[in-house]
Amino acid sequence: MSKLVAKGTGASPGIVSGELVLRSEDALERVAAGKSVILVRIETTAEDVPAMRAVAGIVTTRGGITGDAAIVARSLGKPCIAGCPPLRVDYAESVVSVWSQDEDEDDVTLRPGDMITIDGAKGEIYSGSAV
Repeated sequence: MSKLVAKGTGASPGIVSGELVLRSEDALERVAAGKSVILVRIETTAEDVPAMRAVAGIVTTRGGITGDAAIVARSLGKPCIAGCPPLRVDYAESVVSVWSQDEDEDDVTLRPGDMITIDGAKGEIYSGSAV
């Protein structure tokens, strides 16, 4: 069962599920192993483009519909959420903290390998697989 954990800016349409990955090198390894992967970054750079080509979807905490991640994702036909402020990516700890936008809900912690689903049109991120 999947649960909505965050909402950002939908930047490239499509719904995909995959393992959360924080580093491009890890994304390429997981894809080579036959896994569906969603790359989650604070921002993407030119060094991320090979991984962006390979992954099922892309999420950034900063940016918008005219940002690098969004433009590259649309050109590749990949679902993308560009700009999702509730997410806090900590590369050193390999964790994504999701600040709950609902006072009645606890914050969520996601780690590499966790399954997530993104809806690139609505900008929604779900924990678990929905497709």
